[in-house]
Amino acid sequence: MSLVRSERRGAVALITLDRPGANAFHAELVQELRGHLRQTRGAGAVVLTSALPGFFSAGWDLPALARFSRKEMSSFYKAYCDLVREIFGLEAPVVAALPGHAIAGGLIVAAAADERYAAEGRGEFGLSEVRLGVPVPRCCFEIFRYAIGGHAAERLASSGENLSAAEVLRIGLVDAIGPAEDLLERAVERATRLAAVSAPAHAAIKSNARAGALASYDSARKTDSFLDLWFGEDAQQRIRALVERLNKKT
Repeated sequence: MSLVRSERRGAVALITLDRPGANAFHAELVQELRGHLRQTRGAGAVVLTSALPGFFSAGWDLPALARFSRKEMSSFYKAYCDLVREIFGLEAPVVAALPGHAIAGGLIVAAAADERYAAEGRGEFGLSEVRLGVPVPRCCFEIFRYAIGGHAAERLASSGENLSAAEVLRIGLVDAIGPAEDLLERAVERATRLAAVSAPAHAAIKSNARAGALASYDSARKTDSFLDLWFGEDAQQRIRALVERLNKKT
């Protein structure tokens, strides 16, 4: 069963996450999404969205990851960080259409896009990693530093609080909010306009603008303590407790 779908809307490559259970990222979803991104070469722009009403992605698949050995978790973590970098560094414009919740690892993927459109409603947006006893991956924090500035990024990550669409619009993490029924059409329309500009000029501007953030992203990966904290006693207790709560709901 495919977890990701792709189609063309004129010059726009539309990539849709479709993993029931809130598009939780596990190794297979990361791998599939990276594969679909590679297939967008030649597209004028990319729209990244979800097939699940009310959800873009709730983050990582904790019940699956909690069973991983350090070696398995290291492999997943590397692939996930590679995915985020690929989205952030893609030459073509990337517009994320968020039909609802984008939490933790889901919000990180959305933040790597050039622009974000969110649906009106009860969708929540936040970085909840701190509640599990781990920081936002050091490299991924650079995406938020670039998008909303260091102070706002620190507050979002250190509080672990979820914000409404109106609140993330206020801090500049999303570019617009609107009716859910119009979300995809508006995102594709915006991507189509971006696809009409000079592709080489756009790529050069984007590369120049993000050069510092990408250099910081790559540098941060060399001195990252995320896995040490993930396998620390505090985080492991918190992760097990959350997994138990999630299992009781199913």
